[in-house]
Amino acid sequence: MDEQSQEKKETNLVVCPASKEPGVRWIIFACFLLIGGIYCFVDHFIWGKYQYPEPFDWNAYLSYLFNHYGAILFPAAAVILIIRAVISMRRKLIADEEGIGYVGKEKIRWDAFKSLDASKLKSKGILKLKYDSNGREKVLTLDNWKLQNFRSLVELVEKKITAEK
Repeated sequence: MDEQSQEKKETNLVVCPASKEPGVRWIIFACFLLIGGIYCFVDHFIWGKYQYPEPFDWNAYLSYLFNHYGAILFPAAAVILIIRAVISMRRKLIADEEGIGYVGKEKIRWDAFKSLDASKLKSKGILKLKYDSNGREKVLTLDNWKLQNFRSLVELVEKKITAEK
């Protein structure tokens, strides 16, 4: 009896680490920004092209602005995107007997959920859960593309929410 109840408790815990694809896309975009920033830096500051135009010309002025500020802004944006990618790849969703939530965030209890919308589950792999939070209705979106172990999560969510309602 004790072993059976222990097995049931273990099967009702679903850990969903983040999928790597969204983070990899952020990193690829960050690499393009970094390459663009290096290009602007070399073109403007090392080779001396695109200096401030003395007889004012719009095209020359816009080229100057792009190369002068692109050398600074593109790498800064790349760093922000890399930080976002690392954060998105380190997220972990945990669903257990008490509720569901990301590690480090508030766990949503199963009795707070009002309904689930599975209209896009087969076509897109998206499950939307509507819940009450301090009198306001909010939506928790679970995405197959962003989470691993999604099938087990959907089974547990459907079991818990349909059992509650």
